[in-house]
Amino acid sequence: MRFFMDHKASPDWAVRRRIIILSMIWEALAITIIIAWAMLRAVTNPLLDVALINLSTLFGGTLGSYVFGAVWDRKNELKADVAQSAVDNPDTTTNVTVEQ
Repeated sequence: MRFFMDHKASPDWAVRRRIIILSMIWEALAITIIIAWAMLRAVTNPLLDVALINLSTLFGGTLGSYVFGAVWDRKNELKADVAQSAVDNPDTTTNVTVEQ
């Protein structure tokens, strides 16, 4: 079964994607429950207000870390590929000469 697009990336990203998507679903459900509770009671509760703000921030942080974590990971993979190609091909030199 292809769950959460596991076939699209490396195995470590499949695990990360599952954790992130499941945590975002939990956060969205908690936000929905808090909003529904506040609408039914029609009374403001400072604790629920703070919980809603914190859950919304957590949701945004989770989404941001997923997007930018993928970009950062891809950048590090490219750097590692360049470094590995330099190790595999020792004929190239990294010396710099200044000509005048």
